Amino acid sequence: MLCLTITQSASLMFTNEICPKLCPGCKHRELSVEESINRKTCFLQTKFNAWAAQLQPIHYLMGAASLNYRTKVCLHTAYVNKKWRFGLISKKELIPIENCPVHGNLIKNCIQIFSRILPPGDVFPIRFYVQSGKQIMLVVKAKAIPEPLWLSDNIKNELQLQGVEGVWVHTNPSAGHKVFMKNGFTLLMGSAYSSDDTGMIYGPMSFTQQIPELYLKSLRDASEFLNPEKDSMVIDLYSGIGYSSTLWQKAGAKVIAVELNGEAVCCFKKNVPQIEILRGKCADRIPQLNDFIKKNNTCNRLLYVNPPRTGVEKNVINWITEEYKPSKIAYLSCSPGTLVRDIGILENNNYKIQEISPFDFFPYTHHVECLALLVRK
Repeated sequence: MLCLTITQSASLMFTNEICPKLCPGCKHRELSVEESINRKTCFLQTKFNAWAAQLQPIHYLMGAASLNYRTKVCLHTAYVNKKWRFGLISKKELIPIENCPVHGNLIKNCIQIFSRILPPGDVFPIRFYVQSGKQIMLVVKAKAIPEPLWLSDNIKNELQLQGVEGVWVHTNPSAGHKVFMKNGFTLLMGSAYSSDDTGMIYGPMSFTQQIPELYLKSLRDASEFLNPEKDSMVIDLYSGIGYSSTLWQKAGAKVIAVELNGEAVCCFKKNVPQIEILRGKCADRIPQLNDFIKKNNTCNRLLYVNPPRTGVEKNVINWITEEYKPSKIAYLSCSPGTLVRDIGILENNNYKIQEISPFDFFPYTHHVECLALLVRK
């Protein structure tokens, strides 16, 4: 279990002045780290009752490491009393959370700058503030926007001093119902991509896990279990920008990846140019995956999946169990509910759970993610 020494309960940071009671974000904000972990453990024990012997303790961080951890947000905005507010929606009301204790300092500092410089709502009808690390996206409910005179050289310098590398505007006439449309993206300042501390390239809409220490540990655990070698093939489904595929490629395995998000695919190609990545739904890319399998038919078959909350599509689960039949599967899930469903199907199709390792990627929330390791009987 990964822990840091705690000197005082970090939940003391969640005062009413900083963290409004109506905020729907952190369900466990009134609990200490230990109390939150205990509650999540009880939840997992109930969910994974059939695999109690395989369920491991939760990997988590404590103390200061459990605060200011968020580097990615998607916040609603509203122009109230001649001031821009940023927050979450609860009962159709915006709850401002500009000083949220779990948001990183870069996010909080940038929100203060934009609340000060953005034009009024009738001129610049922003609906969402999206930030991914050093990249910022302002989603505006309009077909076009006036020239951004508010983004002066002084403001650009101020943002750059904070660490911002890219500022975008996305014009979306349907903003409010959807965050993003296919078109309407304009880079106002800086570069289109940034890189994190590991050197991985990402964009303003890229998904990355919030606590690198824990996420990298989950990948190391998956890699040690799969043990990819030169005589192995790894199919990496829902691959993101390439964190996991980088490991399989370094081990010398033959790798192919599938990812739906266009920006993530572009970043993947920059991060792991040696690996072929297929863009689209995994179910729609089964023919190309089968071609890859035929070309590498003598290799040991391995599988890594990191699907969205809805889990692995039914057609893909059927393909895994009936056609691909990997010897080992590492499945990182953000939903214990759909993970229970999917590993139940896999167990009914000649697979056995070896271990379920939970990770507390979102401290003070009720969310917990799990890495399931399965072997073919």
